[in-house]
Amino acid sequence: MRSFLRSYLVVILVPLLFALFSILAPSTFLTSYNVQTILTTNSVLIILALGETAVMVTGEFDFSFGGTLGLSAAIVVMLITDFHGISSGTAILVSLLAALLVGVLNAFFVIKLRVKSFIVTLGMGTLTTGIGLGITGSQTVSNPSKFLSAVMTKHAAGVGLPFFYGLAIVLGAWFVLEYVKTGRNMYFVGEGRKAAFLAGIHVNRIRFGVFILSALIAWLAGMVMLGQTTAVDATYGGPYLLPVFAAVFLGFTTIRPGRFNALGTLVGVLVLAIGSTGLEILSVASWITQVFDGGVLIVAVGLANILGGNLTETWT
Repeated sequence: MRSFLRSYLVVILVPLLFALFSILAPSTFLTSYNVQTILTTNSVLIILALGETAVMVTGEFDFSFGGTLGLSAAIVVMLITDFHGISSGTAILVSLLAALLVGVLNAFFVIKLRVKSFIVTLGMGTLTTGIGLGITGSQTVSNPSKFLSAVMTKHAAGVGLPFFYGLAIVLGAWFVLEYVKTGRNMYFVGEGRKAAFLAGIHVNRIRFGVFILSALIAWLAGMVMLGQTTAVDATYGGPYLLPVFAAVFLGFTTIRPGRFNALGTLVGVLVLAIGSTGLEILSVASWITQVFDGGVLIVAVGLANILGGNLTETWT
């Protein structure tokens, strides 16, 4: 039982939270429409959290995903708006190249110049947000891309297609990390770069790849958000910073305790999504939702520290 709870306690929280809010607000929370809304509106969070999971598997951090998301969406909007001859496809391609450039720059500073990823990506996130604000004139701009709106607002079984995109990424990441040599090598790199290098693993190539992958996923999240909304703001990605890390660290404590893993991250997203949605339906004060999100992150990091064996002896 102890072993089971150690692996699946966070998983059990999902039905427990759902049951709790269903009892407290049966007429509004316990509806098929609400379930569909939870899944659809949290598709961006799922996508971003999976990108960060891949980065953290290798022992790195990426705080630039929010800025990359906002910049990618801003580029699409302004290209279509300011250059009337540019199609949605061309604008989307340009935004993809811009996002990949962000990933290359992150990898260059971290790998070649040996700057801590925490510092580099934090600065890059601020830089890209600033560029996005400059492009949009620090204003919220209407979404002119009918193509993205059509693709990202379609539904299947009442759930928006972006959720299924995120679910496909989860399953793909799970398969790679669990059954593909590259995924196992990513774990080896995260557990010890020197040992991985001596074992013949191309450490820097893998580190470079995850920064590119993170930028690509942030771009995809930007396209999803742009398609789901009627307008874009370069700061749209900022509010996702805390929930993404909370979901990733919650995932670290479940399914495969002590390891960042794709299925665990999905469970972490569901815990946050159900909790925040339930609190909103109960019309609690906004500060309580912030307490919930922050508290989940603190608890998740604490549990991750315990499971990761990073506790040191207490000073006496």
